[in-house]
Amino acid sequence: MNLVPMLDALVTMIAFLMYTMAFMSLTMIESPLPIVSSAENQVQLKERPLQLTLTINEKDILLWSPFDLIPQQKIANKDDGTVDLIKLHEAVIAIKQKFPTENKIVLVPKSVTSYDTIVAVLDATHNLEKTDPVISAPNPATQVQEQVKSIFPDVIFGNLLGGDE
Repeated sequence: MNLVPMLDALVTMIAFLMYTMAFMSLTMIESPLPIVSSAENQVQLKERPLQLTLTINEKDILLWSPFDLIPQQKIANKDDGTVDLIKLHEAVIAIKQKFPTENKIVLVPKSVTSYDTIVAVLDATHNLEKTDPVISAPNPATQVQEQVKSIFPDVIFGNLLGGDE
């Protein structure tokens, strides 16, 4: 059995795959995996965390806390069906003013949510604008009040498997 034609096809296929991969752009959003806390950590918590959760639905966005530390807010999409990023930004600024030391937000997009929508929502919940009010929080190391540089920089995706529950 002659293996030369088979090896020739394999080498050609590998070269083709390497050539096409050079022109592909891969995008990635870094996010830590949700961590299961132990019973010892649960006892150490004296007060419940905010655990701000942002659910992206087809017609609106829902801001809520599983421990009811904030009232549930529903932000309807604009008439053209896109997310109202201005209202979302104003809502997260108001929440950040009440909880200045909170840095985490749980993002729960539905499986039909586009990548562009997720990135726009992440930008609206992360970046401070020049027109936003100044928010100060104590530095964990020094306990000195410092100006907050971003709203909610730590993003945790709540449904990594993409299920719509």
